[in-house]
Amino acid sequence: MPLIIKGKMIDHGAPMICVPVVHAKKADIIEAVDHLVDAGVEMIEWRADFYEALTNEEELRELLQILRNKTAEIVLLVTVRTDAEGGNAHLSEEERIALLESIAKTHCVDLVDVEYFTYQDPVALIHSLQMNGALVVTSHHNFEKTPSTEEMLQRLETMAEADADLVKLAVMPQKIKDLLDLLEVTEEFKFRNKEVPLITMSMGRIGMLSRISGEIFGSCVTFGADGIASAPGQLDHKDLQETLAVIHRYYEV
Repeated sequence: MPLIIKGKMIDHGAPMICVPVVHAKKADIIEAVDHLVDAGVEMIEWRADFYEALTNEEELRELLQILRNKTAEIVLLVTVRTDAEGGNAHLSEEERIALLESIAKTHCVDLVDVEYFTYQDPVALIHSLQMNGALVVTSHHNFEKTPSTEEMLQRLETMAEADADLVKLAVMPQKIKDLLDLLEVTEEFKFRNKEVPLITMSMGRIGMLSRISGEIFGSCVTFGADGIASAPGQLDHKDLQETLAVIHRYYEV
């Protein structure tokens, strides 16, 4: 069955563009989301790990309710990434689990990101979040290098076996061959797992091609910046939209 969220088919045609919001202050977060809603984006990633009141349960719940109301027709992904995962939160594993579960229980978000290999029992966390009303993106990020094709495939297969709703792999290339390896892994995994929505990217300048070629190789979401990038190599979301539209027009023929 295809993954459909708020009437949007995620794994079909041109990749959906997800725009991160990475501000610290509540007013700036709301202003950024308002701007993206007005711009007509289809998916927003709120990087909650940058929020200055992240551990204030009441403030967090109030902001999530505001974001839910503003994104009634937009897919809302919430990510809490620690400093060890390339993010901004300083939380223990127990604190992260409790936080993600509390976010899911608000029923204000569509998707929650789980950095899979940083948890002792990620499968239990995934099932808990799903039972509390959130879909789950299991992710693995390597900000230092691109592992072997065998390792990348194995990590994707492991995450897929956990019954997540989407799987995501992001790696850092050191040379063009690394980009080609990521694209090869994307195509191979998608060939083996046609029903599993997949997100992959090669970061940085070298990996730029991976952010625009998802329709060809099998990645269904790509991340584009609105002024402030949340990861190396993100293109402006407007440029990304134009580029993806051109590729889709010619690839669809």
